[in-house]
Amino acid sequence: MKNRFILRPMAAALVTAGLSSIATAQVLEEVVVTAQQRSESMQDVPISMVAMSGDKINEQAITKMEDFSMNMPAVTVAQNPIGNFIFIRGVGTGGANQGIEQSVATFHDGVFMGRHQLSRAPFMDLDRIEVLRGPQSILFGKNTIGGALSVHTARPTEEFEGSVQGLYGSDGEQEVNAVISGPLTDNLRGRIAYRNYQLDGYLENVMTGNDAPGREDETLRLSLEWDASDNVRVNAKYEHSEFQQEESITQLGRVGVPPYTAGAAQLTALTRASVAYATGGDGIEELDDERAVINDGGAILAAIGVVPAGVPGFPNKEEGSDNEMDVAHLNVEIALGDHTLTLLTGYASYDYRDICDCDFSALPFIEVDAIEDYDQYSQEIRLASPAGEKLEYIVGAYAQQADLYYRSKEAFGTAAFGAPNVTRDYDFDQEQTTFAVFGSLTYTFTDTLRGTFGLRYSDEEKTVDRQLDKRFTGGWDFSSAVGAPAGTFAYGDTAAEYDRFEQELAPVAAAVDAGVWNDTGFLGTYEHQFVGRKRNENFVDWYANLEYDLGAETLVYATISTGIKGGGFDARFLKESDTVRADLFEYEEEEALAYELGFKTTLLDGAMRLNGAIFRNEISDSQVSIFDGATGFVVVNAAEILSQGVEFDLQWAATDNLILSSSASFLDSVFDKWDTAPCWASQQVDPSHPEFTPGCNAGFRDASGDNTQFSPEVAFNLNADYSVAIGGSMELRAILNVNYSDEFATVGDLDPLIGYQDSFTMVDARLSVGSETGKWEVALIGRNLTDEEVGYNNNDQPLVPGNGFNSLIRLRSYSVQGTYRF
Repeated sequence: MKNRFILRPMAAALVTAGLSSIATAQVLEEVVVTAQQRSESMQDVPISMVAMSGDKINEQAITKMEDFSMNMPAVTVAQNPIGNFIFIRGVGTGGANQGIEQSVATFHDGVFMGRHQLSRAPFMDLDRIEVLRGPQSILFGKNTIGGALSVHTARPTEEFEGSVQGLYGSDGEQEVNAVISGPLTDNLRGRIAYRNYQLDGYLENVMTGNDAPGREDETLRLSLEWDASDNVRVNAKYEHSEFQQEESITQLGRVGVPPYTAGAAQLTALTRASVAYATGGDGIEELDDERAVINDGGAILAAIGVVPAGVPGFPNKEEGSDNEMDVAHLNVEIALGDHTLTLLTGYASYDYRDICDCDFSALPFIEVDAIEDYDQYSQEIRLASPAGEKLEYIVGAYAQQADLYYRSKEAFGTAAFGAPNVTRDYDFDQEQTTFAVFGSLTYTFTDTLRGTFGLRYSDEEKTVDRQLDKRFTGGWDFSSAVGAPAGTFAYGDTAAEYDRFEQELAPVAAAVDAGVWNDTGFLGTYEHQFVGRKRNENFVDWYANLEYDLGAETLVYATISTGIKGGGFDARFLKESDTVRADLFEYEEEEALAYELGFKTTLLDGAMRLNGAIFRNEISDSQVSIFDGATGFVVVNAAEILSQGVEFDLQWAATDNLILSSSASFLDSVFDKWDTAPCWASQQVDPSHPEFTPGCNAGFRDASGDNTQFSPEVAFNLNADYSVAIGGSMELRAILNVNYSDEFATVGDLDPLIGYQDSFTMVDARLSVGSETGKWEVALIGRNLTDEEVGYNNNDQPLVPGNGFNSLIRLRSYSVQGTYRF
């Protein structure tokens, strides 16, 4: 413990040794946050956290959560073809499964949003974003065990103001932002914000001639702030977003050489022949700024003689995503003497349709056409005692009702192998209710020593209906196969018609099941039905913190806390409902026990802030969504995770003109125990294969000691912000931003050949000129100037062991941004 007392001398020695020659004149602006449900200086909050202002987000042309996370070491927001996922300190929920809530949640103006799709919301007109590391299981709506990203929108202003901003850049990028804010009456203020964003794309699809991903986002937000009386203030917000994407960012990034199996060899050869036919080249794909992905209804396969022309049911839909989202809240703050009563009503809703070419190749082989519809209502009540007293407390209750409907129609071009083209069609209909009571108590023992204890009781219930049907995609005629006249044994494309096929041609149906559907076939899929399946659980989380003022400008703290995320049902379950494997439809809760020792210090008379933390998180029964190597994802509780490390955050006003900042993370996040991890494709190939990897025993491998997903051992951000007056009334400003990350795994099974991102250094820069008053500004922005190839979603190509796909984030880009404020 005594090591805490040398932190300030160490920091001072660092500064005086290398930086004392530069005079510091300005003081850093105070950062006010609400991480403990009170407005406080970030330096007074005993939590490891960072915050980014809305102005900074706007200056760096950050348009979505994935871009934002690049500036936060050990924070990852990854885009998946059918969802997003968030990781902090190596803790999160990866894979693609609509049944799982995130271990790291987002909050919009205090409203909990734990669904993956809600993190896709575009950024606009923000006041700030707070990133809270570690479990946040007491004061934040619904508990979250890995951390929280708290988004705060800009509020209406006392004075009339507004702004218009436009951006134009490479890859057809265009953005327009407009804001008007000010008083409507003596006690009512309003704010309207609008954003439109467009992007043609940065990857050329050589099969379609289109660029990908083509994006168009549009958002309108209305906010009101009403002083209802001297003791009552009401804040209300409604936001509607529509965002569409054409095509995707996926491409084949790896091909096993030689192919791992006969099936892999056949599919790889077909892919290469299809690309060669469409482009006139050799058909060999490499990881670059081109992709070769299409579902063409079997046209190319027919043209190169693989199948006869006119075979029905090959996938033929264009990739794309069509999303709508509504977010609203009503926040009433009532002063009850010196106490504050807060009533927060929240609403979140989204629906989307995603069409994924999920073989990620030039073959019409796998097409996922999925819809999801989600509605969430929440009510939170908090009573906070006055701040600054010897005893402070916050008590409250939280209730949430959520309805989720998910349906996926997954078509397979199995006619390329002589089988009928088939579709599996399944849905997942879930109702969820959550209730919790919570409290946090802070006691001041002395002028320099404080202690906080928090407790939360939660009760959750989930009820789900689930059904999976099999059918022929475009219908199928078996007449010739059984020697009957054409049309005698022809079947349509409905589930009822497939049932008729199984009754009338039972021996043929058994052969189709064995070759296509069941565990012996391609898809490992069985028809099933669950009706009214329930899961009810309750649990208690707790938090204990001790903080000590080590001098006027230094705070040290120690925290121990727990977090529990409830279990649930596997929305992509493919097995039977009437055998022992039906138990695999359900997974258990995951639990966290976290320790943290940290400090926050202000140096050089307010010109420098240096914060740091040492942490250790123990996660048991971690919920992991694992690709099964064929066409599905399986949710498992993956034993134990141990995540530990050190973090530092530094801001320094080096001169009147220069501000330097840096964040760094040194992370050791491993599976402490997981002896039932799935085997890699390279472990299941013939031992004579040059890429064979030993270690698979009875279908499992021991992943104990392996690094977890999205956990680079070293990651840091460096930012330099320099401004100087020119011409008497203008300001020239230059910002340089550098992000570095060590290598890390991008898939749950940690396959080093398929799902790994190499280390990278990404550089962004911004050069602007504008009025000193901030009335106008013109800026040139460059992003990923090092043109790094970075993919956060690299995984196995379905049904082709040894091959993998990659999802590249945006490559080097430039833009011009103009802003006018009034």
